[in-house]
Amino acid sequence: MNDKSEHNPKDDTKDDAYSSDLRERYLNDPTYRRRLAARRKWRERIYTVSLAAVFLIFVSAIGIMIYWSTDLPSLEQLENPKPQLATEVYSYDGVLLTKFFMENRTVVPLDSISKNLINALIATEDVEFYNHWGLNLRRLAIAMVENIGRVASGRRAHGASTITQQLAKNLWLTPARHIKRKVQELMIAIQIERTYTKNEILELYLNTVYFGKGAYGAEAAAWTYFAKPASKLTVSESATLIGILKSPEDYNPVDNIQISKKRRDLILDLMVKAEILSDVQAVKEKAKPIELKFTPVTDRGIAPYFTEYVRQQLKKEAAKFKFDVFRDGLIVTTTLDSRMQAYAEKAYNEHVKFLQEKIEKSWNWKSRKGQELQEKFVKESERFKQLVESGVSEKEAAERLKADKRWLDSLLAEKLVVQAAMVAIEPSTGHIKAWVGGRDFEKYKLDHVWQARRQPGSTFKPFVYTVAIDKGIPPSYQLLNQPIAIQTTINAKDRVWTPKNADNEIGGFTSLRDALKNSLNYVTVRLAQQHVPPEEIIKYAKKMGISSPLRQDLSLALGTSEVTPLELTSAYSTFANNGVHVEPIAILRVDDKFSSTIASYKTDRWEAISRETNYVMVSMLKSVMDGGTGSSARFRYNFRLEAGGKTGTTQNNADAWFMGITPQLACGIWTGFDDMRIQYTSMEYGQGSRAALPIWANFMKACYEDKSLGLQPRYFLKPERVQGRLVSKKSGRFTESGTPDAYVEYFIDASLKRYASLYGSSDTLSLPQSIPTKKRGEGQF
Repeated sequence: MNDKSEHNPKDDTKDDAYSSDLRERYLNDPTYRRRLAARRKWRERIYTVSLAAVFLIFVSAIGIMIYWSTDLPSLEQLENPKPQLATEVYSYDGVLLTKFFMENRTVVPLDSISKNLINALIATEDVEFYNHWGLNLRRLAIAMVENIGRVASGRRAHGASTITQQLAKNLWLTPARHIKRKVQELMIAIQIERTYTKNEILELYLNTVYFGKGAYGAEAAAWTYFAKPASKLTVSESATLIGILKSPEDYNPVDNIQISKKRRDLILDLMVKAEILSDVQAVKEKAKPIELKFTPVTDRGIAPYFTEYVRQQLKKEAAKFKFDVFRDGLIVTTTLDSRMQAYAEKAYNEHVKFLQEKIEKSWNWKSRKGQELQEKFVKESERFKQLVESGVSEKEAAERLKADKRWLDSLLAEKLVVQAAMVAIEPSTGHIKAWVGGRDFEKYKLDHVWQARRQPGSTFKPFVYTVAIDKGIPPSYQLLNQPIAIQTTINAKDRVWTPKNADNEIGGFTSLRDALKNSLNYVTVRLAQQHVPPEEIIKYAKKMGISSPLRQDLSLALGTSEVTPLELTSAYSTFANNGVHVEPIAILRVDDKFSSTIASYKTDRWEAISRETNYVMVSMLKSVMDGGTGSSARFRYNFRLEAGGKTGTTQNNADAWFMGITPQLACGIWTGFDDMRIQYTSMEYGQGSRAALPIWANFMKACYEDKSLGLQPRYFLKPERVQGRLVSKKSGRFTESGTPDAYVEYFIDASLKRYASLYGSSDTLSLPQSIPTKKRGEGQF
């Protein structure tokens, strides 16, 4: 018997009839119909509510997105992103001196960034970068699933952002982690992809992302960590930099070299996985150590005092040209020559070190003067003031501080720090070529080149003699080298001023040439008293470049009015430029980030003195170098080229100066102390020829020996209207060639006319003391 029952179609017909009868019976049942109607209504309500809910959610989502989009960047902002860019300051010879920035960033085109860095970035951050439209859905889905477990276990969720999304966050959003920011990130990323090509997105990203240690963008990072442009980065260096991006604090190789190396090796493995590197290449790169050439963001670069002066000048120009020095990525071309600056700093540092050793060995804090100054310094200190303000008596406060030997030694050592200023100017253009404003910019902010005024001493004398020469008084004119007493008034009291020569020596009648050559004060004061009034000295000094206020009294002739090294060097450059003064200039051009010129600069120039007068003065300044107070430049430092100069030493050896010129360079040096109550202890090392001139001589030698600078030996050219005559050194009269003490003296037309009007055909040129002159010397000082 077959257990399987066979299907009978008639059974189906019976079932259908039964179902139909049952349905008809229920439909005729009022209770059933009510229940059926109620169910239908509930279904309709649920459907309506569900539809309304979906609609509300959709509308709300649209509304929220519209609301969140109100603070998204506009299309114009997306097309013209404005990251903060560093202003770059370059030397005349194209060397980067420093940067000014809020964020240390330099934008470069993608083709100026190493392929190694681009490949490392894509392999690490977004291997499918070229295949998505701003959002990687597959990667996002995987990350969402993985993050459920990570969040549940208390770990931080990891991201799935593409390079485009990261760029959106870096440029326009905050790093906050919430849904609003993420949605905005997606919206911006999509718009970025619609606006830019893939390479443009990479370029934007690599120019804006933060690499730690104050470096924004690939170019700044390459220079910060490896002292090279981004175009020169190796595979290992590129992997190191990309490794930093995950956490700049944790993975930067400066602070965490071993952790950084592990991260670099992981990046190299990812590059292998992305088929960018072979296994062999990766092993080879992993074997290399991370060789840093780290430059901190706080580094002021080359010539920090000069670049700070440039910044101050740019600050004045910012409102006029509507630029932001710290954000607009300007390119500033300056006049400084990096090679000359290197020679300047070397000469400066070597000699200041020598001076520092001298003052520390010779200064005596136990002497009467030392004890008095020590007491004053303690009472002037901030610690002393704080103690007194807290109720401690002045006597007890002073005793406490002097008992603190460590603090006291530090205070006194700071007072003995030798400072110096050095500036070199190209006379024909006014271009500042080298500038050293102090010992240490980070510690000593005062720039002694242009912010510190000091008495110039005898370096001011050439302006006195310039007036005399221009008035027709020749260099051979003789005045007594004997003590002089001048009646004057100081603070409403009658006083007698008695200037002295530096060595207290006296002599007979001395020519103006020899007086300047040997820096004789007696002769200089007599010249000012009898022939060159202070108001005329001031007039000429101003025309030649001195801008500081000058006191109108006879002491001006000996350099008692304070000036800055910059203006004094600028005035001396007039002598080197045939009597034409050219104002000093530091900035040549300012370009914007697109290399379009915003501003270019030319300096003012004018004829300050005639070529003839100037040449005679230059010949006198050459005498200073050839046998005078500046002669050590020749016999000690072997600088043999055409040059003129003048030494200067102020009272009690407080300041030491040297001003020197060649036809191509004017260079000024000052050395001394920030507290003028500290002075050099001896003329043996503290006078201008010992404390300042060596810096000048060593700098000049180095510059002229460097053939790349193109400083060929030149001579000061004598104008045709300057006449050379043989003169007797002893008498100052014209003489014959056979006279033993004969030398060639130079005369301008005015001096020859003055001589002819007084003596006719006489051969004497020594102007008698009886020449009528107005009485001078009533000025206050």
